[in-house]
Amino acid sequence: MRKCFVGMFAALLALGGAVAVASADDVEIKGAHLCCAQCVKIANGLLTKVDGLSDVNADAKLRTITFKSKDEAGAKAGIKAIIDGGFYGKVTRDGKEHAVTLPMPTGKANEIVVKDVHVCCGACKSAINKLFADAKVAYEGKGPQLTVRLTGTDLDKAAVMDTLRKTGFNGNIEK
Repeated sequence: MRKCFVGMFAALLALGGAVAVASADDVEIKGAHLCCAQCVKIANGLLTKVDGLSDVNADAKLRTITFKSKDEAGAKAGIKAIIDGGFYGKVTRDGKEHAVTLPMPTGKANEIVVKDVHVCCGACKSAINKLFADAKVAYEGKGPQLTVRLTGTDLDKAAVMDTLRKTGFNGNIEK
């Protein structure tokens, strides 16, 4: 009987270890461009479409997006949804920095087209206009993600993306 009890206890410990490996991740994205209730609604909406996420919360005042994921795959899918949705920020998972590596374009051009940038309101446009005050800025498309067309002289593609990302935006430079 004692051996049976010890065996059951060992099995419970092993099961507890397996549960710990599959534990939920707390994800936080700091510094995303969340200027208004519409930005918050869009960020929350992007995450509610990802399976396995809970406690989704975008906060404009704190400029943070947080969520819980049931596993690593869900955490990665949630982060990808936010980035693909045109937002960007510093990511932590369970309080530890989580590196997000995105391609950085190179070269210079007199016109740079950035697709899929989160631009849902006039305040988003105003923020982008201020970032690129030395260029002509035009917006194309409908919905919360727009194409941003920058026209100027010798615009640096990497500098454009770096500027957008440092201020909480993301997008993809058209080749």
